[in-house]
Amino acid sequence: MSSFSLWAAAAVALTIGLVSTAYLWSYRRHRTEVATGIAGLAKMRWREFARLIVESLRERGFEAESVEESLARGTQAELRLLRAGKPWLLSCKLGDADYRVSAATVAELADAVRFNGAAGGMMVTTGRFDSNSERVANGLDLYSGETLWELVEPQLPASTRHEVIAAAQKRSIGTIVGAWAAAIVLGLIAGFVVPQFVSSEPDAPAPAQATPVDAAASQEAPSDTAAPAAASTPPATPPAATPAPTPAATAPSAAPTAQAPPATAPAATVGTRPANPPTAVPHTGNPSAERAQVIRSISTLDGVERALWSTPSNLLIYRLTDAQQQDIDRICSILDAYPDLRSSRVQLQPPPGSKARVRFFQCRAY
Repeated sequence: MSSFSLWAAAAVALTIGLVSTAYLWSYRRHRTEVATGIAGLAKMRWREFARLIVESLRERGFEAESVEESLARGTQAELRLLRAGKPWLLSCKLGDADYRVSAATVAELADAVRFNGAAGGMMVTTGRFDSNSERVANGLDLYSGETLWELVEPQLPASTRHEVIAAAQKRSIGTIVGAWAAAIVLGLIAGFVVPQFVSSEPDAPAPAQATPVDAAASQEAPSDTAAPAAASTPPATPPAATPAPTPAATAPSAAPTAQAPPATAPAATVGTRPANPPTAVPHTGNPSAERAQVIRSISTLDGVERALWSTPSNLLIYRLTDAQQQDIDRICSILDAYPDLRSSRVQLQPPPGSKARVRFFQCRAY
């Protein structure tokens, strides 16, 4: 065991261990603390969680009109708050770390804010918002993860905060111990295994040297004998050079290639919508899945900005252009594929700046 290998192993292990410790303790530990605290909030009942959010918002100037009355409306209702005399709407979504709030749910709260004439709205969740939630939020305040923990942490009892911090530190220490073990293994590999592979590579062969016997024989050979032998030996005939192909020789073979017509590629339709909407799936008996399929199908139609279910029986469609009869026929052709949804009320929202009125219709009667 060489001293160089030992020092190399120690240097690699120490460098990796210190860098991992600094990262895990200064940055990762805070994220572990937030994740531990959010996991504790997810275990609360919805009423307790909503009451905690309302109490936390009091520090930011919000007051609940009636907490008990708002909580009595259920987990799907919006809580009504007041700030500077103006109404606000609050929606609380409780779930585990894998729970994800869809963009359609966020858009429903934004529509409710506009419908009720509220000054703004907030949505709080112990899960996560999907990637399109920010795009449809339309001024809503979204709280999840670290922003949610910063909101509720001051309202938690001191004992609860200490438990969360202690649990996060315990998990961080366990992760740091594992990182040091991995650093030691990598140091041993870098200090001892790698040099053995390098030293086991074969050396390049040394140039051939004349032996003493060959040198003596060359010195004893008479010069007059070597001369006739050299004169009688015919000179080596150089190999005939292969003539390079002339451009005229290659032209016949290249001509057919140049004259071959290029393969005709099918015309691609880029940036256009399909002429007909995608065929809806057959009746599944799952209303939520069928509503989601209807939204996806209608969103592909020309002139449609987005679609959502404002209520289980009301389909709200935002238009980019004024709706014509053929647009209504296409919408009804999609709804007709679902027996439970074909009698839903459809609300066509005209595009911004249009003088057309909001239009309501039903494709089929009950």
